[in-house]
Amino acid sequence: MKFGLKLFLSYFAILGLGIYLFINSMLLEVKPGLRQSMETALIDSANLLAELIAPIAPSTPIRIDLLKPAVNHTLARPIDATIWSHKQTGTELRIYVTNTEGKVIYDSENRDLGADYSKWNDVYLTLKGKYGARSTQENLNDRFSSVMYIGAPIFAHQSNGQRSLVGVLSIGKPNISVEPFWQAAQDNIRSKGLWLLLASALAGALLATWLSLNIHRLVEYAQKTSRGESSDRPRINDPDLAKLAQAMEEMRSALDGKEYIEDYTLTLTHEMKSPLTALKGAAELIGLAKDNEMRDQLATNISQQTERLQALVDQVLALARLENLGQLSQPKHINLKKLIQEECEQLKVRLSQKEIQLKLELTEVSPILGDSLLLSQAIRNLIENALDFSPCASTIFIRLTEQDHTIELVIEDQGSGIPDYAKDKIWQRFYSLPRPQNGQKSTGLGLSFVQQIAQLHNAQISLINNKTLGTQAKLSFTSNAHHR
Repeated sequence: MKFGLKLFLSYFAILGLGIYLFINSMLLEVKPGLRQSMETALIDSANLLAELIAPIAPSTPIRIDLLKPAVNHTLARPIDATIWSHKQTGTELRIYVTNTEGKVIYDSENRDLGADYSKWNDVYLTLKGKYGARSTQENLNDRFSSVMYIGAPIFAHQSNGQRSLVGVLSIGKPNISVEPFWQAAQDNIRSKGLWLLLASALAGALLATWLSLNIHRLVEYAQKTSRGESSDRPRINDPDLAKLAQAMEEMRSALDGKEYIEDYTLTLTHEMKSPLTALKGAAELIGLAKDNEMRDQLATNISQQTERLQALVDQVLALARLENLGQLSQPKHINLKKLIQEECEQLKVRLSQKEIQLKLELTEVSPILGDSLLLSQAIRNLIENALDFSPCASTIFIRLTEQDHTIELVIEDQGSGIPDYAKDKIWQRFYSLPRPQNGQKSTGLGLSFVQQIAQLHNAQISLINNKTLGTQAKLSFTSNAHHR
């Protein structure tokens, strides 16, 4: 299972459990909260009615005559009220009054007149001077028949300002009356919870995707580094991952520097052995030469080997500077067609010496963003490479085209092509093939130089054999290199 998927599933499981527990706890609190609100309203109503029917003196009866018609009219009155999504059409209340002995002296439903209610908590506790309330399931076969009753003391006023308890007024309302509000709140909470879960899942998916992509970029960067490919450090916005990328870049630089020095030391030592051996031999023989012709020949050999060593050192230093450059410091827009024409003009003498013709097919292309000096050196190296391996009186074809935001420079010669054994080695530093005319080798750094310049310009370089004759070198610039 991929890291991003595992991260998302873990995140979703933890978040989903948290949201479920939170919503469940809210649902458990909603119903008691609704009943508490109803209880508060019943307390106010019971005390208001108890004060309304309170007798003027302890010797006078409770004023049921004031309560009875008002209650009857209220219960009979039609109501057209919409409370949120619930429509109420009538009043659902039961009111009864008991005396100090708990005997029912008034019942709005006329079902328990004269009954003893002294054991019910709403009456019993109120007569004891406490808060009296009860919730009773009136039909044992119907769990929704539960009714909440709240008792309020009825006090008779005395002339000395004291109050005496003369009875209890209880008001009851079915608990099922809050059920529509409970169901609406439950549906609303669950709906909001589902949307919250979906939004959190989307956010988690985006986070996991973003993190997975950044990790993939780091892995790809590490893999390219392990293969020895040149690549830029990935740009990552997250501070911790950015530190990891920076650490990988520092590690790559350290490893590259160590391998670079070891590789260069070994290969440069190997390449310098041949000219140094030739110089040593010529120096030993020049003192033993008996005629001027031999001395001139040895002197020429010394001069050639010295030039070869000088060229080797110069190109090693140039390539080292190029590899340490990392990126172009001040790139500018360059007319590639004009640059090619200038390099061809400078090679006219060498071309005429071998009677080689240049056939140019250069179209106007978009400006290249880069370093004109480096691109000139790369173009010259490719043309000189074609020139070195072209037979006399042949033709070198140079084409410059642009299609689908890609600029291609193609250089083709009519030489013998690349031998099969050398196809995998031509890009290695210090590897060189003997020239057909004289068997001499170059420093073997020219193509490495061109390859490094191509990488700095986000370009692709290839060198392949033509199907019929010769070799084709292709330098391709993508849209990133010239449309900015």
